[in-house]
Amino acid sequence: MYRDIKQGNRGMWISLCCSFLILGLSACNSPGTGTDDPMPTLTGGESQDVELGQQEQALKKIECPSEDTLYELIYDHHVILRSGDEGAGSFHFEWEEEEPAVFHFWMGSNGKTEKKMLLNLATINVSGWAETGSDECPVQELQGAWLLSADITGSCKKGVVTLKVVEQYENHELTGSCGDPITAPGPTSAPELTLTFNLSEPGSTDGIMSGTEGDPFYAFYWYQLSPYDQ
Repeated sequence: MYRDIKQGNRGMWISLCCSFLILGLSACNSPGTGTDDPMPTLTGGESQDVELGQQEQALKKIECPSEDTLYELIYDHHVILRSGDEGAGSFHFEWEEEEPAVFHFWMGSNGKTEKKMLLNLATINVSGWAETGSDECPVQELQGAWLLSADITGSCKKGVVTLKVVEQYENHELTGSCGDPITAPGPTSAPELTLTFNLSEPGSTDGIMSGTEGDPFYAFYWYQLSPYDQ
């Protein structure tokens, strides 16, 4: 039984790591959405056109912070990983952030991000099951709470903030109902994302989505940028 359980766990973690690699590659090719919104269509007479044009110019004048400013990056993570078959070795695995799910960073007056000793750690709740193929414990229930850290670097130029977010799952231990400790084989990285936010759009968002919730692999990584309101 112990060998069967271990083989099932090993297959689950191999699939998990491969899925992270696929997601990471797709993330590198995903364009930012913060600056891709279409321009509004102007209608009406000449005076209305002038007024709308002035409003657009006013929005464009929103610049990067002139002094060190603390921002919060609110995030939404939901990932589902499941096997495509049934029977021994099949599994269903998913994780989602525990609210409040917020990272913080400073934007300096020079337009660059500054860490200033900010410790960005969050909790990701993990659950699922795996079929072991054994008579004693045919289905092992899995549960855990992983720590997620984030290294945030980037810059601001002409009111547009570009961030590179590198996340790392630091605590991978899971509790299994069959009684065996389950630990991921080494560090597991979330996708490295390059995100774009427009300061002229309050609550500007960006992120990636891969697949749908009914697929064997589904991932939703979404972020919202806002000045930190103390």
